[in-house]
Amino acid sequence: MPAMAFVSSLMTVLPAAEAAASTSVFSTVMPLTLLVIMGLAIPGALLGANWVLSRALHGRKNTNPAKESQYESGLPIVIGDAGERFSVKFYLVAMLFLAFDIEVAFLYAWAWQFGKVDGWGLIWILLVFLVLLEVGYLYLYKKGALDWDR
Repeated sequence: MPAMAFVSSLMTVLPAAEAAASTSVFSTVMPLTLLVIMGLAIPGALLGANWVLSRALHGRKNTNPAKESQYESGLPIVIGDAGERFSVKFYLVAMLFLAFDIEVAFLYAWAWQFGKVDGWGLIWILLVFLVLLEVGYLYLYKKGALDWDR
């Protein structure tokens, strides 16, 4: 029976597809073309206005020696070497961030579909996901990965 419902839903979509096929290529491509042109023209105009106004106010390029010096993280000089090794904690924090980020992305998709689907199917999917997530959190807690002071 679900196959019949799928076929009937296709039948209702076909007239809309035929109507969409009758539109011209120009009406499909023109909005995107205008968006690209505006996306290039507006920043270009702002950069040009900045250049013209800075030349008008300063009269020349600002060549202050302090402007040409290195500046990093509030320090006027760079301390250390660029090839210096980082602690593993930085990578651990990055991996935990990715795990939490994927969790939020899944929950947004679940919430979007929740109102559209009847029944308990999505509730069970969420329950399984949250149990697995909690097992992962408990594992990280037991290993000390969530203790930022270590």
